[in-house]
Formats: sequence, C-alpha cells, structure tokens
Amino acid sequence: MFLVRTVGLNPATVGLLLTSGSAGGIVGALLANGFSRRFGTARGLLLLQAATALFALLMPLTTAGPELLLFATGGFFVGIDLSVANIVVGSFRQTYCPPHLLGRVVATTMMINHSTIPVGSLLGGVLGDAVGYRPAMWIMTGLVAPCWLILAMSPMRRERDLPRTYEPERICGTSLTNMSPSLSAKWAGSSGE
Repeated sequence: MFLVRTVGLNPATVGLLLTSGSAGGIVGALLANGFSRRFGTARGLLLLQAATALFALLMPLTTAGPELLLFATGGFFVGIDLSVANIVVGSFRQTYCPPHLLGRVVATTMMINHSTIPVGSLLGGVLGDAVGYRPAMWIMTGLVAPCWLILAMSPMRRERDLPRTYEPERICGTSLTNMSPSLSAKWAGSSGE
C-alpha cells in the first residue's frame, strides 16, 4: 500500500522491489552456517538483527526515482535477517528438542509467530489510514526498537558456552531416561548408534 499509494509505483515495479527481500533471503541462507560458527547462535542472531534493523529504517524514506534503491537495500538486508533467523532458530530447536516433541514445539511456535501477522497487518492498515502510510511505516519500525533493548540486556551466550551439564529436558519437558536406549544415547551425546 505504501509503494502504490504513497510512492505511486505500478504493480510491476512493486514486484521488482519486493524481489530484493527474496534475494537477501538467498544470501542469508548461504551465510547462516558460517555466521553462526563465527559468533555463536544466540549472540550472532542478536548482532545480525540489530544491524539489519538499521537498514529497515531506509524503507520509509523511499520516494519515486533513484530513492527506490533505499527500499531495495532495506528489503535485501531484512531478507538476510529473516533467512538467517529462521535457520538458526530451526537448527536450535532440532538440536535441543527430542524428536518426539519436535512437531509440537514447531507447531506451537509457528502458530504463535504466524498469528501475529494478521494483527500487525491490521494495525498497520488502520494506522496508515489514520496518519498516512509513510508515518505508519516509521511508527511500526520504531515499535521494534524496545525489543532490541530487551534482547541486548538479556544474558546471551554462545551455544558452545553452554555448561556441560545442559539438560534438554529443562527446555523440552522430557527426561532422557524415559526414552528408548538408542535415542537416549543419541541425545546424551554418546555414539550408541
């Protein structure tokens, strides 16, 4: 709505600009493994999201003409962020959650995550009609800032810094002793298979 109603673009140009986010997603998928190894999963995710949030601020500055590159650049870096975040969080779940609970954990988190999309869309649309689409983009982007402060104050550690006595059941709610011997050996870190 912002690109069509405020900037005045045709649908083809809007589609072309939106591909910048997809291109960023491909780049993010290529970078995710090395990035996580270099910075760790939790700290790396925090650093990446803090850095790419700055690029999201370019998007409300978009006007017709050469400034369309601002939207493309912001979309590219947001695409990188979303791709790396999905890979890191998904890998963390698969590593620390027992297989028999993984489906429930994924379904619950996906339901929570995706149920907020219509709420945000509705809020953005109502806000856009009330104050204009460009101010609504500034407000919606600014609402994310307190989240970075909360994350910055949290005790983020690298995955390899987790204590050796780390117990997946504290997170996933199951005990290794209730599993089959081969599965218990796998989750305990031995080479029982």
